[in-house]
Amino acid sequence: MMLSATIGCSEGEYLVHRSNAFAPFKRPFDPETWVGPTPSQRSLKTLERFNLVVYDDSHWIRNYSLAETMERLQDSIQRQPTPNKLFALAELAFLDAKTLLKDERQHDALERYTLSLVNAYEYLFTPRFDHLRNPYDPQFQEICRFYNESLEQAMRIIAADQQLRSGATYSLTLGEQQVDVVIRFPAETTPNEIADLKFVSDFRIQKLLRHHRTYGLGVPMVGIRHSNEANPAIEQYYPPGMSLPLTAFMHVSDQLTTTETKAHKQCVLEFHKTVDNSTLTIQNATVPLQTDTSIPLAYLLDQPSLSRSREAATTSLLNPEESGAGLFMLEPYDPQKIPIIMVHGFWSSPMIWMNMVNDLRSFSEIRRNYQFWFYQYPTSQPFWISAAKLRATLHSLMGNLDPLHRDTRLHETVLIGHSMGGLLSMMQTIDSQNAFWKLVSHKPFGQLKAPQHIRTSLANTVFFQANPSIQQVITIATPHQGSVMANEYTQWIGQTLFSLPEPTNAITKQLIKDNPELFHNTHLLTTETSLDSLEPGGSIFAAIREARRNPQTSYHNIYGDTKSSTIINKLASSSDGVVTTESAHLINAHSQMAVDANHIAIIDQPQTILEVRRILQQRIQPRAEYSAR
Repeated sequence: MMLSATIGCSEGEYLVHRSNAFAPFKRPFDPETWVGPTPSQRSLKTLERFNLVVYDDSHWIRNYSLAETMERLQDSIQRQPTPNKLFALAELAFLDAKTLLKDERQHDALERYTLSLVNAYEYLFTPRFDHLRNPYDPQFQEICRFYNESLEQAMRIIAADQQLRSGATYSLTLGEQQVDVVIRFPAETTPNEIADLKFVSDFRIQKLLRHHRTYGLGVPMVGIRHSNEANPAIEQYYPPGMSLPLTAFMHVSDQLTTTETKAHKQCVLEFHKTVDNSTLTIQNATVPLQTDTSIPLAYLLDQPSLSRSREAATTSLLNPEESGAGLFMLEPYDPQKIPIIMVHGFWSSPMIWMNMVNDLRSFSEIRRNYQFWFYQYPTSQPFWISAAKLRATLHSLMGNLDPLHRDTRLHETVLIGHSMGGLLSMMQTIDSQNAFWKLVSHKPFGQLKAPQHIRTSLANTVFFQANPSIQQVITIATPHQGSVMANEYTQWIGQTLFSLPEPTNAITKQLIKDNPELFHNTHLLTTETSLDSLEPGGSIFAAIREARRNPQTSYHNIYGDTKSSTIINKLASSSDGVVTTESAHLINAHSQMAVDANHIAIIDQPQTILEVRRILQQRIQPRAEYSAR
């Protein structure tokens, strides 16, 4: 498939297009010189020193044309290469390419950008210059800029010809050499998996709180993934337009092959998935790649499939039968990484997690060891019904991803739940035994009179076991004992605005009617809204608290305790404005921390995000060296 690197999405909520995406180098322009923008003084002195030009009284004496000067410089490099000669040629070629591009001579500009690239690469990586190379020298930093901008401009020219695709090749004549370039997409991707490419520099962040990038060599890109219909069991979890952080880097071989006519230099333009690795090894040296994890994330969030998710909070509240429910991933499933499944709370959607995910993915040890997934569900229904549906989703998910139970990391899954989502998460890791059935009946379940599908649905809600694949739960601002917001006023609002779909209500009424002597308490069966289900003091909270937990699962709790003087806070002192501090405490948690933030803002607080990182880091510490990035 041909690839286009043009801008392809409209103005979004998370990204906007730059008006000047590719700012040129700021150098004074001297119309009397034959180069155009003036080369650096060090390059001029190098040319003068090797008798390639004459330079007197701050003016050039034009003994040779620019093309002749670069040819003579190339000949001099072949006879006796030095870092200064390589720098001068890279700079002259780069400046000339800009002039050619301005004159719309794209093919000639591509040759010059490639010439600049090749010489910048040899300056940076030729082993014979190891003892001369000085990263503190401004010239070293400048040639890194030549490399990066030359590569990006060369790629833009290739993309304009629809040739920026895996397996494509192109050849250019540079003096006495021919440069052959082959393009390769990440080895982990299948053929045609990358459907399109975007340049990160074409965009700027608009909504995410922080923009995360690293500095080095290469061109950060957004790779838009093409759906793979051959694997629908896994593909169902991938949102359309899934975007991958990539970095393009061109390797230049230090070996020349000679034909009858020319010497050939082999180059490979590689794309690297920087969510997994942000460095390369060249000549036994570690080379940092220039990366950007925020703009690919923001690009994905602006796709129509996830734009609708931003509206899901209200839809799932007011129209639960119309709201989507299920799980989606940010990147293709990797069996070598531990899944983190994030579960939103009441009147919310997965979008609430994106600032936290953006920050967590900025740490390389998190990116290398974890993958982020999101669960979306109707938030108007009682939380124990949502918990049962999450339980079924996880069972189906793990069967689809790992039917033979070979992916060990999949079975180390982490759940992170905010507010009511924390209750859903907790209920995945406990054994109900008979405790939840006893909340509604003291008689055997076998005496229930109901059609089989209703019996099965009710059994799945009240009888369940801990999911052994959930190894860690992190709850944030969760009402472990109910919420003070679930008072008579808010319950009335909830019952007025939203309720369970009519078929569900009808089934419940019929169930009670057909079993008049079976139920001693029908509260769990007749609770119509999530607000009703969160009423403090409900017996279900005691059942969750006293239920047997999976001994292999660790529990961590973060809660808000703000001193703000809002009206809500006055109604619920010592709270986050929604959940009291007392209710937010998790008994027997492995760790617990208070954050001075309200119920919603707590997710985006640096203190919260760093605590989540600490918890995740503890789990992988034996496998991964701690990194500040």
